This record gives sequence, C-alpha cells and structure tokens, in this order.
Amino acid sequence: MKGQIHGLIGENGCGKTTLIKCITGIYEPEQGMVTLEGEKVYENPDVKRRIGYVADQNNYFPRYRLGAMVDFYQKIYPKFDTEKIKEFNKILELDMNRRVNELSKGQKMRLAFLLNIAANTDVLVMDEPTAGLDAMVKRQMFEILVNEVETRELTVLISSHHLSELEKLCDSVTILKDGAVFVDDQVDTVKKDVRKFQLVFENGVPEDFLQEDAVLHYSNVGNIYTVVFATLDDLQMQLLKERYQPVYTEELPVNLEEVFIYQHGGGMHEA
Repeated sequence: MKGQIHGLIGENGCGKTTLIKCITGIYEPEQGMVTLEGEKVYENPDVKRRIGYVADQNNYFPRYRLGAMVDFYQKIYPKFDTEKIKEFNKILELDMNRRVNELSKGQKMRLAFLLNIAANTDVLVMDEPTAGLDAMVKRQMFEILVNEVETRELTVLISSHHLSELEKLCDSVTILKDGAVFVDDQVDTVKKDVRKFQLVFENGVPEDFLQEDAVLHYSNVGNIYTVVFATLDDLQMQLLKERYQPVYTEELPVNLEEVFIYQHGGGMHEA
C-alpha cells in the first residue's frame, strides 16, 4: 500500500531474501511475475529506477569515495535529491572523502540508507537494515524513514529479525513459513491471532485444561499459570472459564515476537 511500511518475517532459510531479490528485479521468479503498478520489474530499468534497495550486505565499488557514490546514484535515479544528502548526512555523519572499503559494516549500511532515501524512489525495500548500527543511529534512521513515508507517501518493505522494531514501525506484516505465506495482515490483526492469559486455579491446574486444542504454550510459577491460546474469542474463553473454574483470570498483552514464536511451534511447556 502507498505510504505504508510493511514487514517481512520468517525463519532463516524460509525465502525472505529470495523474495526480496525478486521484488527488486535481481532474480526472475520461477513462477508468476512481480509488477509495480502493472509493469513488470525484472529487466525493466525504468521500473527499477522507482525501487530503492538497502541490502543486508551493501557491496559498493570498494575504491570509490563516498562523494563519487553520490554522483553515481545521481546519474541512475532521475529524482535524486542532493539536498537530502546534505540534510540527512548531518545526522548520519559520513565522511564523503572516505573510500567505501574504509567503512565499517554499520557505516556501509548508513551509506546505503542515505543514498536510497535521496534517490526519492516510490518504493524502498530494506533487508536487515539495522545490522551493525547502534541504538541511536537506528532511531535516527527510523525517524527519517517515517518522515519520508508521511510526507511523500513512500512505500516501504522491511525484512528484519528484530521484531520489536518492526512492531513499532509497520502497518502490516507478512510471515513466511517453509517458502510460503503463512500470515499476511495488519499488525494489530496478526497480534489478535494469539492471546495470553494469567490464570490461578485453587487446587492446581486441571490436566484436561492444558490438553485443550487452543493451548499453544504454558508456563507456571506454583499455581499461577501463564497460558497462550491460538484463535480464541471471548465466547470460547468464557466457556473455558466456566468449565475449569479458575479463581483468577487476567489477559496479558502479546507482542509480535511472541506471535511469531508461538505460531512457529515455540514449545508447549516452559519449565
């Protein structure tokens, strides 16, 4: 969606980077076709100029000075804005006289972000964009990114293992599992697929309760049980309470990381 940030989540090897390289036109899909507003991306330079790409490893010309990389991008992207380089580099603090091969991994990531933001593309794809960055730089980058989304309706796709970051940034999310789409929805809707409750039973937890199909995970400290349920609505919860009679029930908040872990079989019981 235009002017939104979409997250891409999945275990290592599930196909995230392959999908990203298909979206950016580096790979041609074996089946189907990636299009942008009806136009094929693969082997279409005019469409590719509308897509920015911050890779997990950004291998620029090693002997180029950063200023030369800016000139290179300016020749490729018709909407490139050198004023944004000046403005945002006050924050990212890159020395334009240094060569690419003199940069750390984090500095290369800052360079990639800076160049792609200044390119003013319609779509920006980012694969693990915070690798090698400290907390302050991450925050500054995300502030710049959100501002670009809001002011010019930039569309962003981010793949990251840092799900707490994605939860704060993203409007929607896709979860991949075994090379296929497992979940694709708004972040708030995805989080509702898993519910967590703290329960206390007067004479210990009934064994049948923990065998209920809806129970994904549970842990306990004495008689206090923390139970994670899948696809449990209010009526179903009320029926469970009437059947098993807990003396105390409280619903706890669930974050995106917990949803991902529990939906991918993160263990039934935690000692």
